[in-house]
Amino acid sequence: MDSDNVPGGSPQIMKITLAFQHILRSEISGYSLRQRLEVRSNEIDKIAQNAREATELINPGILIESNSPQYLSTKLGDLKVEMLGEAAKAAKIRAERIASSTRNQIGTVRSAKMGVMQITAADSTQVSNAGISDTSSIEKDITAVVNIGFAID
Repeated sequence: MDSDNVPGGSPQIMKITLAFQHILRSEISGYSLRQRLEVRSNEIDKIAQNAREATELINPGILIESNSPQYLSTKLGDLKVEMLGEAAKAAKIRAERIASSTRNQIGTVRSAKMGVMQITAADSTQVSNAGISDTSSIEKDITAVVNIGFAID
């Protein structure tokens, strides 16, 4: 993989760590060299392909350890605000239906709290009280939780 095949420009090379591989009877049998590579790009398909192709370095005798790519959203901040607004509207509709089933109406907002965001792999049923932020899958479901207390009129 050369920088021409890296989407979004040159890869960011992190520090190199050199360590002795084995020391037997005061003799060094080899060295271990580690270097972290980070690529940031919007071209997700190319990143996934490059991650898979990294194992081709093993053929010429280069031993590598490759981690799975992490897929992050850079627009999540803007999306959170929009989703929380939509969750608040949905909470009001549900509260109105509950109140009308008992022949009441909702009044003013008494309390409002933002709950955790659940960012999970698509179609996942995973939930957590602390929230989830999946980075292993490209396709994601995002759930915003809002707790709103209304007065009953």
